[in-house]
Amino acid sequence: DLEMFCFFIVGFVGSALAGPVDFEDDLKHNVDLGRLQKDLKDLDDHLKSSVVDEAEIELLKEAYTKTVLPSPSPIKGSIVKDEDANKLNEKAGEEKDLFEGDVLLTSHQLSLIESAHKSNRSRRQALKDAGYSWGSVNVVIPYSYSATYPKAERSPTITAAMKYWEKNTCVRFNEVASGYRVEIRESAGCSSYVGKINDPSGTQALNLGAGCMGVGTICHELSHTFGFFHVQSRYDRDTYVTIDFNNILTGNSHNFNLESADKTVLRDIPYEFGSNMHYYHKDFAANYSKPVIYAKAGYQMYQESMMGRVPTFYDILGVNKHFNCSAKCTTALTCSNGGVQDVNNCAACLCPSGWAGSKCDQRPTGTVAVLVTSTMQTKRVDIPAGTVTTQYTTKYFLLQAPVGMKVKMTPKALGTRWTNSCDAMGFEVKYKSDARPSGVQVCDWRVQQPTITSETNEMMVIAYSYGNQFAAEMQFMAVV
Repeated sequence: DLEMFCFFIVGFVGSALAGPVDFEDDLKHNVDLGRLQKDLKDLDDHLKSSVVDEAEIELLKEAYTKTVLPSPSPIKGSIVKDEDANKLNEKAGEEKDLFEGDVLLTSHQLSLIESAHKSNRSRRQALKDAGYSWGSVNVVIPYSYSATYPKAERSPTITAAMKYWEKNTCVRFNEVASGYRVEIRESAGCSSYVGKINDPSGTQALNLGAGCMGVGTICHELSHTFGFFHVQSRYDRDTYVTIDFNNILTGNSHNFNLESADKTVLRDIPYEFGSNMHYYHKDFAANYSKPVIYAKAGYQMYQESMMGRVPTFYDILGVNKHFNCSAKCTTALTCSNGGVQDVNNCAACLCPSGWAGSKCDQRPTGTVAVLVTSTMQTKRVDIPAGTVTTQYTTKYFLLQAPVGMKVKMTPKALGTRWTNSCDAMGFEVKYKSDARPSGVQVCDWRVQQPTITSETNEMMVIAYSYGNQFAAEMQFMAVV
């Protein structure tokens, strides 16, 4: 029984064209591939027998079908479909040796987790007990590039991802030439060990192929290096989503295994659809026109919001809790609107998206305030094509209804491109009174977006692009 089977090397596959060609040879010195593949098959067989609420699945399918537009009309421009990283993994032919879409295991790790399962410890606890940690408070992760890695071409994006984490957490990265370190290597995809594994070779792999060169993807891999797992493997997953095991590719049910109920490792972080560590809702789908992961009733507006473009406020908060970063600040600080003390500047606050200022009591610079009345209005949002960089072009729109009323808004993406994670472009709708969770993501013009009603008289809309052309319309009015 491998129900709590673990994964330790985790990542996204980026490009089937990048080396090395000896993927399986590289694994053989760490794990018996025959044993690994048998264990994955056993877990598949176990999960395929999971009880599925067919009636619930049919209702969710019906609701989803109604959101798919029959003949969407994009604005002028090239239409490019970005394939999901797990889809690229499948094309690379590596899926048979991977768990949870992006997992590699050593023999020692496999034995450790099998033992943990028998004693009913969570895989996270087993990881912790085995010493897979980089320390706490002032965390420095040494790294280097392999001799054959195209550093000049790719290091700007990798550095940008590292700086994202350095800006928001107490983690620091230090490029070194010797000593134990994370070694960034060329690969057919993207993968990382979970935590510090103390490999006898003196290095642990962080595989970043050509297709991995997005700040969000690299941040995701670095999260695994820190010691984090995927959101949809949390023990409380089934409260928020339903898995259609009947629509999973043969041999891939193991990718939807659940963690054991260890509340301590959740760090008081709620389940977040838009987390940078969540699967896309069609990952491993046999019929790609239908989801594998359905947001349950009450959460269905997040159906298209799974898999965030970059680490969210809660992702950042989780890392800071994981490394006890707040211990750097000896004096407490009160922040507004869900903000927390900035571990890199204890005299200021770290704010949820849509808020700014040293106390999180201001809106971001350049925010456009839009007065919302009882008359239906339409506003178009445009971000022109530009140079693709490692930084987003971002525009903020604050929809404000009279006090005592709410904003009712229906978004419509018009863009020339879609991506599985709204990574390249889109906009995020923050409608809750609690600013901390990520909002509803909008980027796909093929989908009828849900009508969203704010919980207060304000709604924040954050439009962004990595240099691609993006356009959207918002229809909104004030309601009681």
